[in-house]
Amino acid sequence: MFNYFPIWIVAIISTLAIGIVGILLYQIYLFIIRSPGSYSKQDITMVDRCGSILPYWLPLLEGLQNFGQQILPDYPFSMMSIYKKTLMPLVIFYVTHPALAFIIFFVLYYLFVRAKSPIPDRPFIRFNVLQSILLFLINSLLGATFRALPIEFRMSLYGLMLCNTLFWFVLSTIIYSVLKSIEGKYAKIPVISQAVRIQIDNQQ
Repeated sequence: MFNYFPIWIVAIISTLAIGIVGILLYQIYLFIIRSPGSYSKQDITMVDRCGSILPYWLPLLEGLQNFGQQILPDYPFSMMSIYKKTLMPLVIFYVTHPALAFIIFFVLYYLFVRAKSPIPDRPFIRFNVLQSILLFLINSLLGATFRALPIEFRMSLYGLMLCNTLFWFVLSTIIYSVLKSIEGKYAKIPVISQAVRIQIDNQQ
């Protein structure tokens, strides 16, 4: 178990590094296109943006466990090689420690989602944490439903097409949400983001 901790550290550091680089590039872009007086002092901070990226590891690993492991071996060798060197160790750790997902889920819920959260209210982080939790639950439900299908269907062409579709749905929503977090904007995923908004409004 302890041998895998450096992998998590590398994952967190790489996430933060990608987030910081993206934020810096975006800030340079804003500096170029905006006049000096048009920059709002109430813009979302770098802490908000970096903090909003990290929770998306949970639905990403859940999606890779449910769908990625079945279809990625059929992808070009170069893509599979990159996957083995980067995300596969994290997925193995995630699969071999099933309680970890629920621990992270409840920690995120306790710290950010509850109305009486011990952490100061940061709406942008709270929105993204709640959205990542909802994506995780959707991934878990889709994964359980897919595994409940007959194995003959899952291994057939139609089953692989369905698995491939679900995998790219998971991946695209997470990538989109992370990019919006880097930009400091709220993601607008149909139904999912609206449900998050409703939940946040009901708690206020």
